[in-house]
Amino acid sequence: MKNYNRSSLKALGIMMIIFAIIYAVVGTLALAGVLTGALPGHESEEVLIVVLGYAVALLALICGIVCVAGNVGASKAFGLIFAVLGLAALVYQQIANGTFSTFDCLAMCFGVAIYYIASQIQE
Repeated sequence: MKNYNRSSLKALGIMMIIFAIIYAVVGTLALAGVLTGALPGHESEEVLIVVLGYAVALLALICGIVCVAGNVGASKAFGLIFAVLGLAALVYQQIANGTFSTFDCLAMCFGVAIYYIASQIQE
């Protein structure tokens, strides 16, 4: 069963790498919007979106690499980080804007799954 869990952790690591690439593309598109003036009046918010997008992409890339490498302790820590940050982002979006963010939900779900599988491997 441990080998199955390690394979699942590696699969989630690959998904996190793909998630990082998608998030980096979102950050780049937001940056392009700022540079071309596509969203006038939102420049200060867009800079924050770009910074957060690239930070999440970098964190997801590191998490994916750690999961693929099989480092269970670090994977568990990254899973907990993504679960908490994803939940906080979902609650903030719901309260502040009354909207639901699919990317934040995916981050939370991936974080919970990584944390759970890493916990199962550690036992």
